[in-house]
Amino acid sequence: MLRSLFIFALALLVEQGARAQGDLSATNNVTGLAGTWSSNPSVSTGGDFCIPAEMKFNYPNNTGISYSFTDTGFFEEAQYRYTANASNPSCIQATIFWQHGKFGLNDNGSITLYPFSSDGRIQVQDPCAATTNIITYYNQQTLYADWGITIDQSTGNYRLLLNRFDGAKMPYMFLTARPPNMMPTQVLTGANASGQTNSRKRSVMDINLFKRSAAPQRRSLSAEMGVLGGLVGVIGSVLGLGLGML
Repeated sequence: MLRSLFIFALALLVEQGARAQGDLSATNNVTGLAGTWSSNPSVSTGGDFCIPAEMKFNYPNNTGISYSFTDTGFFEEAQYRYTANASNPSCIQATIFWQHGKFGLNDNGSITLYPFSSDGRIQVQDPCAATTNIITYYNQQTLYADWGITIDQSTGNYRLLLNRFDGAKMPYMFLTARPPNMMPTQVLTGANASGQTNSRKRSVMDINLFKRSAAPQRRSLSAEMGVLGGLVGVIGSVLGLGLGML
């Protein structure tokens, strides 16, 4: 009896995982949060899942979600999912989106995601909509009420549990990479750190046409002769006018 109670208590401790309280250290979890976590190996952050500068997605073979976190406070999110239509089963909607930015660990054990507003992308495919394929910008600040890292009993792998602010449970995600697979943890499109805008492409020719050298301007001999000839013509006209008045 005592042995059964001990095993039950130990399993409960592993499952609960001692949820974090604003701390990424191993004292609050079975392992640290840093790494790439995926519900399906087909979906992962980093790589070429999304190319935000080209407004482009590379679709994985299966649906799933993936998150990556760093110990320095950056995150990346990739999701690909289907939404069924009960009234019309043939109108299955496919949604794929990606965003990255910074995250904060709150004192109550929650996590808040703060994406870079100019980088997120989302694409929706709906065969029954007026416009069947739309890709646009995506910027969704997200709050997860609590989280924890446990050990999956069947695989022995680390498992991340996230609960949304409304109590909805996210699918289990397993640790797939450490260090995490991520795009550069900086703003990739829109206004960069220098205040210049790089989200719109410009022709290289336009840039070269207006490029100026730092060297002093030089006049060619033909240009100088042209200016001199013009002055001579003006002087001749003035002299001719004066002689005509005498």
